[in-house]
Amino acid sequence: MEFMRREYFWLLWLIPFLAILWGMGVWHQQRMRSRFGNIENLEGISRISWSGRGWVRGTLLLMSLLLMALALAQPRRINRELRPVPTPTDMVFLLDISPSMYGRDMDPSRLERAEQVVQKFLLLKQPQDRYGLVVFNFTSVVLSYLTADPQSILVYFDYLNQQNVPEAGTNIGSALASGLRVIEMDSAFDPERAAGRRKVFVLLSDGDDTIGEWMEPLNEAITQGIAVYTFGFGSANGAYVPLVMAGGVHGEVVKYLTREGGARIVSQAESRTMRDVAERTGGRFFRAESNQQVDVALDELLFQGRPIAGYEVNPVAQDLFQYFLMSAFACLLVGIFL
Repeated sequence: MEFMRREYFWLLWLIPFLAILWGMGVWHQQRMRSRFGNIENLEGISRISWSGRGWVRGTLLLMSLLLMALALAQPRRINRELRPVPTPTDMVFLLDISPSMYGRDMDPSRLERAEQVVQKFLLLKQPQDRYGLVVFNFTSVVLSYLTADPQSILVYFDYLNQQNVPEAGTNIGSALASGLRVIEMDSAFDPERAAGRRKVFVLLSDGDDTIGEWMEPLNEAITQGIAVYTFGFGSANGAYVPLVMAGGVHGEVVKYLTREGGARIVSQAESRTMRDVAERTGGRFFRAESNQQVDVALDELLFQGRPIAGYEVNPVAQDLFQYFLMSAFACLLVGIFL
């Protein structure tokens, strides 16, 4: 136990002085009574109090003052709790930017919905975590290597939303290969730090792979122990696929993807490949149109599902002044009514 306001200890010096004054008063009272005869006989035939009552009452009142002085000094106890230390996480977002992701069957569009999911991850970012960003269509590009600064990722969303002619293709294999390159470059730069971190890929797409080259990088991810969590975008009704837009994702669609006869092609949510990727790597597949599923994913990836690296001692202060005040009040009441 420790006291935060030790300057109030000077009040304790008053207690011996008050004890002497009280003792002199009780002694004087007993001396006055003895002039009238035997004290025991007087107590038996009159209503005068028991002769030891003054000493007991004085002791209780002095105890009350002592406890009040100690309460003013703000006593507290330091409890040491073991707090789990979560494993630092390196998370690489693999974001599909093919034309179908600009479809508007989700509010405001599939791509912007994917960006909202990424923003939720960044908003709940833990101090020790780092994030990277890979975008892909028929090929893939690393926009951000692992960084602890969320703005380094968010700055690219404005650029993506201004694209007027997105390129076709959904090459999940290329996205996985680029994600592995992000991890490998970080490991080469600082192998010791990289060895103690959890590595996760978050794949955000609306359809199945159209290239067919994803098995080799997927096996490499499995070998490295990288779990891939996937988010599927798009509704059951689907949306037309914009090929040319005036003003980016919010602008007017100039041209849609069509068949030979001119009929517009409807892009519907496809999840077969993404489910397979997630299951093979120990991750999970989530439907992105459900806020509840997104929240479940955030909780699993950032909190509940995070492995524990160890424990650290966390000192927690517990105030005790209220117990001293309660005891002082009890002594005061007993002393008054005794």
